[in-house]
Amino acid sequence: MKKLLGILILGLLWINPSFAEENINAKENISGFSKIRKSNMVGKVDRIKAVKKSDGYPVYEGKTSIQVTVNRMDAGCSEGNYQGKDAPYCDGKYNRSRQELKFNDMNLKNKEHIYEWAMYLDENYKSLKYYSNVVIGQMHTADTKKCWTNSTHFWLYDRKMDGDNHYIFGSRAGTHDPIKIAKIEELKGKWTHIKLHVLFKSDKTGRYLIYKDNELIADVKDIKTLADKCTKGYLKLGIYRFDHIGYFNNDDFENLPDQTIYFDNITKRKPKKEESLKNK
Repeated sequence: MKKLLGILILGLLWINPSFAEENINAKENISGFSKIRKSNMVGKVDRIKAVKKSDGYPVYEGKTSIQVTVNRMDAGCSEGNYQGKDAPYCDGKYNRSRQELKFNDMNLKNKEHIYEWAMYLDENYKSLKYYSNVVIGQMHTADTKKCWTNSTHFWLYDRKMDGDNHYIFGSRAGTHDPIKIAKIEELKGKWTHIKLHVLFKSDKTGRYLIYKDNELIADVKDIKTLADKCTKGYLKLGIYRFDHIGYFNNDDFENLPDQTIYFDNITKRKPKKEESLKNK
C-alpha cells in the first residue's frame, strides 16, 4: 500500500501542539482521521515520537515510523472533565500505564469502515505476567446521551492463551471466542500488517473481517458489533497496560518491563464498492 502524499490529506489532519513538538509525521504515517491526540498525558512523560529510517529505526514504508514506548510509571490523567465529572480520569499508579494515540470520534451505527496499520514489536518486547493485560489497539466507546460506559466495541491485546502469548482480537459488544492473530514471539523484530473490516451494527447483523499480512484470519458474521446503547467510538493505537498490580503486590514492580512498538501506515477508509460487505 502506497503512502498517501501529504498534499492529499492536507487539511484532513488536525495536529495538536504536542504532536508538532514531538515531530509526529501525521502526513506520512497517518491518514483518514480528522483529529489525532495522545491519551491521558497529564502528569507523565511523553514517549510517543517519530523516528527515522536513516537513524537505524524500523520503518514500514517511507522515511519515518511512530515509536511508542511505555514505562511502569506512565500513569497519567485526561485533560479537563471526564463524563461530566469535575475531576479528570486518571490511571492508577500501579495498576495501569499507557502511551496511546487517540483518534477522533466517529459515528459508527450502520457504518462500514476499514482500519489498517503496520506494527513492529521491538526485539526486546516482553509480555507481562501476573495476568496483566496489554492492549495494542481498541475501538473505544464515545460518550453520547445514552452511552456512558467506559468500554470498547472491540480490542486487540497481548494475552496468554493455550500456553503462549498471542495477539488476540476480541469483541466487547458481541459474544464470540477470542481470535488468535499470531503468537507474540512471531511478531517480534518484523513488520506485520493488520487490517480490520468492520460493519457496525447494534443488532446481530454486524460483521468483522480480520486480516494479517493480507491473509484473512477470521470472518465473524451475524454478530453485534456495537456496545449497548453506544453508537459512537474512537480508535486508539499504542500500548495500554492494565491489571499489572500483581507486580507491585509481589514486590516485583521494579521488574515491570518497558515495552516498545512501532506503528506505520495507520489508515481509516471507507470500503470500495467491490469491497463493501453490504454488497455481499
